[in-house]
Amino acid sequence: MTKSVRYQKGQLYPEHSAWFVRYRERPRQQEGSIKNERRSKRLGSMQDYPTKSEIEPVRIAFMQKVNSGQVTADECMTLLEFVEAVYLPWAQTELRASTHKGYREIWENHMSGRVGQIRVREFRTVHASRMLRAIAGEHNLRKSSLQHIKSVLSGIFTHAKNEGAFDGANPVQGALIPNSARESGETYAYNLAQILRILNVLPLLPQAVVATASLAGLREGELRGLEWPDYTVEQLSVNRSAWREFVNKPKTRASRQPVPVIPKLATILDAYRASMHHPSTGVMFHHGNGERMDMDKLAQRVIRPAVQAIGLQWYGWHGFRRGIASNLYALGANEKTVQRILRHAHPHVTKKRYIKAFDAAVIEAMGRLQATVEVLESVSSNRPAGADKAHAKLLIENRGEMAEWLKAAVC
Repeated sequence: MTKSVRYQKGQLYPEHSAWFVRYRERPRQQEGSIKNERRSKRLGSMQDYPTKSEIEPVRIAFMQKVNSGQVTADECMTLLEFVEAVYLPWAQTELRASTHKGYREIWENHMSGRVGQIRVREFRTVHASRMLRAIAGEHNLRKSSLQHIKSVLSGIFTHAKNEGAFDGANPVQGALIPNSARESGETYAYNLAQILRILNVLPLLPQAVVATASLAGLREGELRGLEWPDYTVEQLSVNRSAWREFVNKPKTRASRQPVPVIPKLATILDAYRASMHHPSTGVMFHHGNGERMDMDKLAQRVIRPAVQAIGLQWYGWHGFRRGIASNLYALGANEKTVQRILRHAHPHVTKKRYIKAFDAAVIEAMGRLQATVEVLESVSSNRPAGADKAHAKLLIENRGEMAEWLKAAVC
């Protein structure tokens, strides 16, 4: 039986104008026995870290290294001990770097100070509910942000159950998002006319990037990950996603499916390729140094000013991805087809978050609804023999089309 080793926080103390941490190690002796030994580690000078709060992240990072490989999760741990010694090191190994960074920031900014000192085995739904109410009250976050925080905490307890540090139902799942929290803001999709206006005012490089985002629907990380062998005149193969210096496979199996290339996009990409002296290998979008382009900087410095100069607002890269979904749907593509082009694993994501009804489509749909109402009223006012049957027949014949109009009007 493996003996549980308690998580060590380490004792932080100043000495000789520097910060030190005192901790224990259990090195194996020559004869095979294990003996506790007290150790100290200099973390940094007080000139570089004048206050305890500034050196604290250094202590945490060092003690995580000390604890890694020797901490066995148990239910006596506080949530702070479990997250810092077990969950976050696991997330760093198993999850994408961007995901790990986001989870760590959520933990440190919103949760550790509120629920960190509660023992894992003693954590209850009420603790999660109080935490969410406190966060909503202090930060005025949207419900979607609070839901994300709740999901991270729920994932921590799912991992705790898998590590044997917690048994029973996940206490976070029943926690309620406060009704007083702000509703999530409406997202935006560029329509086809807006996309063409934007493409017409951009230089060739950002034009190629925006065309790929808006006419193929690639995500920001997938745009950064594109390389020339991924492109043919007929399709784009999505083989990787890049975030900062990290390059991974796309996040799901569905995301790895190729995307058809329409002639408009092919023309722009071919012109861009010719301007780069027809490369056959290497990164597709870069500034000339071969390194993957920072899409955020490209947007801030070039694309956003150009978009605002023609009287439009900048809604981020996902405005183009939502745009292709909404444009395809408005042109008659069904939800399943749009899901395939966007490469979503689940159809409800496409329908709920990406397909937007443009104002013109809503007005047109309501106009058709009014025209049908007028036809029905005309039939009813005359009411010749058999009018009820004719009325019913008209409704039955138009039932599918009416449903589509209503669906378009309320999406």
